[in-house]
Order: sequence, then C-alpha cells, then structure tokens
Amino acid sequence: MGLFSKKCAYCRNKIEKGKEIKRDVKVPGYIGTHSNNFCCEEHVNKYEQEMEEYTKKSKKSGGCCG
Repeated sequence: MGLFSKKCAYCRNKIEKGKEIKRDVKVPGYIGTHSNNFCCEEHVNKYEQEMEEYTKKSKKSGGCCG
C-alpha cells in the first residue's frame, strides 16, 4: 500500500524504501531549511541550484510603500 510512500522533492516520482537521499534544503515560503527526500544526487544538486537562482531574483513589492 503506497499510503506513506516517499516522493522526490524535485521530480515527484516515488522512491523505493531505503533508497531515498535526505537533505536539509531551502523551501520557498519558509524560514531556514527543511528536510526533503530526493531520488538521486543529481536531483539534489538541481534543486539547490534552482533555489539559489530563485532567491537571487529581486522581488518586486506591490505594496503602497514601494
């Protein structure tokens, strides 16, 4: 039964039990890092690279003050 199966945080594919790679990574919308599961080291690197690029982009504020 796949009720509690883990999925890769990058590709969202199911991961076999015992083969997951657990890393603390930055998650948009949260402060600090959180533990996520990945299916391979390549997806860990891609996820971290995309989050780095995401945080580098300047965010335009839409408020009244600027």
